[in-house]
Amino acid sequence: MTELQVLDIYNNNFTGTLPTEIIGLKKLTHLGLGGNYFSGNIPENYSEIQSLKYLGLNGNSLTGNFPKSLGKLRNLEVMYVGHDNNYNGGIPPELGGMISLQILDMSNCNLTGNIPEELSQLKNLQSLFLWKNNLTGEIPPELGDLVSIQHIDLSINKLSGIIPSSFSGLKNLILLNLFSNNFFGNIPSFIGELPNLEVFQIWDNNFTFHLPESLGRNGKLKELDVANNHLSGPIPRDLCRGGRLKTLILMQNSFTGTIPDELGHCKSLTKIRIGKNFLNGTIPVGIFNLPNVTITELNDNHLSGDLPSQISGDFLGILILSNNLFTGKISAGISNLKNLHTLLIEHNRFDGEIPSEIFTKLNLLQRINFSSNHLSGEIPVSMFRSSSLTSIDLSQNSLTGEIPKEIADVKDLSTLNISHNNLTGQIPTTSSQISFDFSYNNLSSDQVPNHYHHHKVFKSYLLTLTLIGVSALLSIMGILLITIVIVSHKLKNNKPRPWKLTTFAKSLNFNASDIIECVKEENIVGRGGAGIVYRGSMRDGCLVAIKQCRVIGGRDGGFSAEIKTLGQIRHRYIVRLLGYVSNKETNLLLYEFMENGSLGEYTHTLKVDEKSDVYSFGVVLLELVTGKKPVGDELFEVGMNIVGWVREIVSNHSQQHSDYHERVVLAIMDPLLLNGDYPIASVIHIFRVAIICVSDDASTRPTMREVVYMLTNIASFSTSQNTTH
Repeated sequence: MTELQVLDIYNNNFTGTLPTEIIGLKKLTHLGLGGNYFSGNIPENYSEIQSLKYLGLNGNSLTGNFPKSLGKLRNLEVMYVGHDNNYNGGIPPELGGMISLQILDMSNCNLTGNIPEELSQLKNLQSLFLWKNNLTGEIPPELGDLVSIQHIDLSINKLSGIIPSSFSGLKNLILLNLFSNNFFGNIPSFIGELPNLEVFQIWDNNFTFHLPESLGRNGKLKELDVANNHLSGPIPRDLCRGGRLKTLILMQNSFTGTIPDELGHCKSLTKIRIGKNFLNGTIPVGIFNLPNVTITELNDNHLSGDLPSQISGDFLGILILSNNLFTGKISAGISNLKNLHTLLIEHNRFDGEIPSEIFTKLNLLQRINFSSNHLSGEIPVSMFRSSSLTSIDLSQNSLTGEIPKEIADVKDLSTLNISHNNLTGQIPTTSSQISFDFSYNNLSSDQVPNHYHHHKVFKSYLLTLTLIGVSALLSIMGILLITIVIVSHKLKNNKPRPWKLTTFAKSLNFNASDIIECVKEENIVGRGGAGIVYRGSMRDGCLVAIKQCRVIGGRDGGFSAEIKTLGQIRHRYIVRLLGYVSNKETNLLLYEFMENGSLGEYTHTLKVDEKSDVYSFGVVLLELVTGKKPVGDELFEVGMNIVGWVREIVSNHSQQHSDYHERVVLAIMDPLLLNGDYPIASVIHIFRVAIICVSDDASTRPTMREVVYMLTNIASFSTSQNTTH
């Protein structure tokens, strides 16, 4: 056995700890112990196997700190040590001593800490895989010295910062995966100039500004996924210059302009997901005839025009055009998409009749949503002869005629919404347990089955609940009014009370007398419309700001309002209210003392740094959209502010709905805006910008320059809408 060179027991059922006896195999070059159930630590003395070129310990249940001694393996070329192992600590800097290493895979093994800059010493390294760990910090710029590197995957970590400028020298780079981290800033222009880049995936980060105009010009780009960032500007025209692009995912950003015509000729594409942006104009005709596409999502944009009569695609299974400005008739060419199972075109301006061919030729169609258009004519009988349909939504159109009696024969249909149309005749009976909504039509029926949603019954039930609610509310208001009168009467007869200290923070080593002692002329640091601010020095050295609220004509000069809001708020950008001292004549608010700047400015403008200004501006935008006060609005729960209120409403709306943003905005929108002639798309745009601005993590907020850029695009969107009315 001393002559053994290869020992590979990959993918078996070995258990226990890793064997140490193998260190005696002085000629061993390949050690593969992965895919088993080994546990415990990696032996430190594995570093003695100096002949090793391949080490595979991946896919076990190893624990403990990763041994830094392995950095002595100067002949090792390949090391797989991740994938379901569960180490403590981080990547030892000593691994930079493995000067022959070509592949380093430490993915999915619970690593923490920073990426050591010493890894830049691995001049022969071709693949660096550190995905799905808990790594933090920034990408070391020194990694730009890895001149041989071809694959870098740092995805699904907690990394932050920017893409280092030193990466411009990585001319051999093929794959760069940075998705699911906290990276921010712009995407450097050199990314588009890397001559061998094929895969660029950065989704779920906080990148801003534009994609490089040169991206794709190397003719090798295959996978591009930048979803869920804050990117804006146009879609680069040369993404498919080499005819190799397969995946194009740009959704949930702020891209503007038109879809490049070049993408309509990109026959290599298999996925097109560019929904939830601000794209406008017509769709290149070729998009609907790409031979290999399996999913096309163009929803939630400002796209317009008619659908082409010629539509093809043998593999297209999902077509989503919802929430746009499309007009004309629903193209019968859709019936050529033989593998289509999901067709969502709601919230557009389609008119005319529903093509019956769609249901006679598409045997795999399961879900359709044609709601909120201008469709007319009768419901095609063929729709209910389809054996595959499970969900149909035709609501909010102008359909006429009767519901086809063939509905009685459907078996798999679970949901049918035909409300808000002009349908007439009898409601057909069916034995299937279908969830129906046929409200707001001219239908009739002697007996409505229990599994139907009948609008009149619901309306009566709702009216009853409303009357009960109003009665209860009036009773409560009466009780409150009586209570206020009684309390007010008692307060008028009370004698002046002694000073009372109420605190909101623990471990305050002072009392009411200490505070009163500081309220003197020489301690004044500021005056405002609502009172005077004093600098208070306590016996233990603690500094507090004492704000004396004026009491005029029996009114408290804003004290009640501040105590109800500031006393409840806990926010890192709002100065903390420590407590208050009060009697009948005077109210004193106690804040943390800020050495630099005025307390009024700090508490009301949240001015801490430039990103705090962005947060404040986001609050202003939310005020414009909702018509609510930042704090203390009557609709807010105790301790809640406008940001928390909006987030609560957002959380109650499912993002699965294609009209998700519209539903949220309609739920929070100021009634004055609703009643006015304001384009809903513009309000949605402002809302989306506001949500980005009020992110809890300051690093994820855009700069004010970026905010201005995003807002100035609203004018063009509104113009494109007005021309289509």
